[in-house]
Amino acid sequence: MLEAIKSRAFSSALAGSALILLPCAAQAAVEVGISGQVNRLLMNVDNGVESGVVHADNSVSGTRWRFDGRGDVGDGMTAGLLYETQLQSNPSNKITVDSLDSDGVGGNVGSGDLFSTRFSYVWLKGNFGRVGIGQNSGASDGSAELDLSGTNVIQYSAAGGDLLGSMEFGSSGVTVGEVRNNFDGLGRNDNLRYDAAFDKFRVAFSVGNGDKVEAGALYQLDNFKIGLGLWDEKDSGAGNAGSAISASWMSGGGFNVTASMGRDDRPGDPQNVYLKLGYKQGDHAFGIDWGETTDLGAGDASSYSVAWVGQMLKGVELYATYRVESLDKVADAEDIKALAGGARIKF
Repeated sequence: MLEAIKSRAFSSALAGSALILLPCAAQAAVEVGISGQVNRLLMNVDNGVESGVVHADNSVSGTRWRFDGRGDVGDGMTAGLLYETQLQSNPSNKITVDSLDSDGVGGNVGSGDLFSTRFSYVWLKGNFGRVGIGQNSGASDGSAELDLSGTNVIQYSAAGGDLLGSMEFGSSGVTVGEVRNNFDGLGRNDNLRYDAAFDKFRVAFSVGNGDKVEAGALYQLDNFKIGLGLWDEKDSGAGNAGSAISASWMSGGGFNVTASMGRDDRPGDPQNVYLKLGYKQGDHAFGIDWGETTDLGAGDASSYSVAWVGQMLKGVELYATYRVESLDKVADAEDIKALAGGARIKF
């Protein structure tokens, strides 16, 4: 199925990509803006053996800056670009037990710095759809992460790994990142991507380095959205194929429900399920969630958390969460408990 999708999408995308190179695009005045965010948290962690307090950059939505530009290039077409770099000091997903009684990741201030390019691509949009070339989200990226709750700066289907991915369960030798995964497609990669929109329905296809093939679909209303992703990475990485689906609904009174499921075909056929119940009123959002990943690594891993997010001022969010990560069927595994609070400021 993905091979047929790949063939049709590649033809449309290749035609659109050729248009990006036309002289009219090169001569267009594309307006570029600079934006970004800083997202810092303070977290008290107890893995059942050791405990401590760490200052970290919140890897759920890390500190970053971007150039984002677009402009009218004529003939009813718009061209644009996006370049975004993540700049984290002491990323939360790199925090280990050793970090709890040291100056940070690796034991020294600055050794935990993480500099990475998130996006670097150009795009062209017209009545044919939108075509992008470069480092971009694959078409299946985000298929397990649709969320209307308002708490996803600290709580969503992959937050356990983002906050505690390098933390060990007791003295088991197993970390959260080794046994938790929301199977959200192939993430960001260098690709040729095609998007098309039909009223409230959108579809996307991408072909990336290593013969990565991805497809995604989204249906969105003001208070409901549901999405599906399919992927096959063939010769890249572990060569896995998989799928994910997620949905989120918000009632008129502010109560909301979010759910997702994902899987891939690596040995053991691992899968993940996730459920969140929330309430949003004015500038405040509350959530309680649960998730479980089975057959990914040593044992089955699950988590639950409660969270609050407040939009205090324009571009300023405060948040707090309490999270418990658990691992079954593994000797010496203890629950990891974390209490965290922080702020994200956008510019």
